[in-house]
This record gives sequence, C-alpha cells and structure tokens, in this order.
Amino acid sequence: MGAIGVWGGIRLALNTEYPILVVSSESMCPPNNCVLPVGALIVIRGQDASTIVVGDIIVFRPYSSNPNYLIVHRVIRFYTPGNDTQYPGQYAFVTHGDANPVGYNEGPNPGSSLVGIYQFTIPIPYLGSTILDIRNFMYDDNTGQPKTQGILVIVALIVALFAFEVAEPGKKKLSSNLPEETKSSVASTRILHLM
Repeated sequence: MGAIGVWGGIRLALNTEYPILVVSSESMCPPNNCVLPVGALIVIRGQDASTIVVGDIIVFRPYSSNPNYLIVHRVIRFYTPGNDTQYPGQYAFVTHGDANPVGYNEGPNPGSSLVGIYQFTIPIPYLGSTILDIRNFMYDDNTGQPKTQGILVIVALIVALFAFEVAEPGKKKLSSNLPEETKSSVASTRILHLM
C-alpha cells in the first residue's frame, strides 16, 4: 500500500499518469551524441501543449487506438491553433527521433496526445535494462499479452507468498515464547548478582 501511495504522489506531483518511463528503443541514441540510450529511466512532467517549444523532448501517444503505446522524440515543428489544417483550433507538433533517418517524422500530432515533457534521466545503472528484461520475459511485444511463462512466474510467486504466510505463524508463536524465557533468565541473573 505504501508503494502505491508513493507512486500516486509522484504522479500527482509531476502531473502525468506516466511520470517515470524506461526508454526501449535506440531512436534517441545516434552514434555521435546518444541522448537517451535503451534502458534509460526518464522523468516526465505533464504540461500543457502550449508550453512546447521546438527542441523539447516529449512523450506522446501517436495512436489514439492504442493509448499504451508511447513515443519519446524531439519536437522539430510546432503549430499554434489555426496554423495546422489537420488539427485546426488546437496545438500540434511534429517529432523526430535523433537517430532516425531524415524525413522519418511523426505528425503532426494533436496537443491532446501529449503525455509529458522530458525532465531528466535517473542515473541508476542497469535498473532500466533490468525492467526491460523482466517485461520482455513477461509479455509478448507483438500482442502485448502476458506470456505463459510470465503467468507461471506470477502464480509461483503467489503460491510462495501464501506458503510463507502459512508457515510464518508457527515461527511467530515460538518467538513470542522466547522473550518470556529471556526475561526470566535475566531476572534470575540479577538476583544472583545481588546475593
């Protein structure tokens, strides 16, 4: 419950449903100047689309039909309301991955698809890569569905936790007797010292 509370607090403080993400592709890591390598843990702050400027690295949903698919790329063009014929009346942006070929752009995307603006990278080595490895083990990238092995691991963990809880009360009962024995031995030791 504490972890859920902390996560909820972080989401509230950073004003986005995805405040911390792991980079899973090399599109922002060109050979000469890698900005966001695969496995980087990035912090995102939710902001209004009107605050975007060209050069910002943003996270957005490119497909309204798949809200869990996110892209983190750099803004190369920004449209104010009325300047974009595809999304008149709202802000829009075009993005490009630093390592992607020239012309391989996304957009224009409506401002409503913005999830947040990149703030900084959390410098914890291997944590993001470990998260990606666990995700790849648990889920099929093509379908997004859990793999059989992932389901089995979850079931095994639940069974192990249940078994631990069943075995634990016996240990707690034994340990509750120990303090009484310890107290009586300490008391008798004190008596011996007084004599």
